[in-house]
Amino acid sequence: MSGPMRAGHDWRQAGVVIAVIAALVAVPSALVALVPTRETAVASDAEVEVTASGEEPDTVGFGGVGGWQRRPTGDRTTAVLIAPDGSRLAVSVVDGVTDFDDAADWRLKVLGAQGFDAHFDGGEVKTPNGFSGRTCRGTDRAGVCAIVGNEKLAVTLVLIGADATLPELTPVLESLAVRR
Repeated sequence: MSGPMRAGHDWRQAGVVIAVIAALVAVPSALVALVPTRETAVASDAEVEVTASGEEPDTVGFGGVGGWQRRPTGDRTTAVLIAPDGSRLAVSVVDGVTDFDDAADWRLKVLGAQGFDAHFDGGEVKTPNGFSGRTCRGTDRAGVCAIVGNEKLAVTLVLIGADATLPELTPVLESLAVRR
């Protein structure tokens, strides 16, 4: 036979378990909300570098972002900066590119997966330091982008903001340089 039915105060134990679970969910969320995102100011003459995994040359440097705020990404292949007007710039680099056109199409798909659906707008860009590629625009979000290559590197630049235009992205594009 089965043992006698237990009557009692199991609700207290259940309440303690629920309170512990709620604390495990609520405390980290509250801490994240209280801790500000660490941003550092970029000096007017500073150069930002991003480094891809792979063989050298694997690093690209750029300027044109003096007075902007840099956000940490935890990823050395990507830099995220915020302009004084609130526009956001993301620059990322990949290494090992053997067919730039295929890489540019793939990078455009990656932008869509990252939440910035875009399309090539027919524009082409060539920089003083040997980068060349295509420009693009946001499909359902205000912003411009460029995907450029040099040697075996492909660099994706995205400027998102209500007033983001290609001329605002031009100083960054023109300063791109492969670092050895």
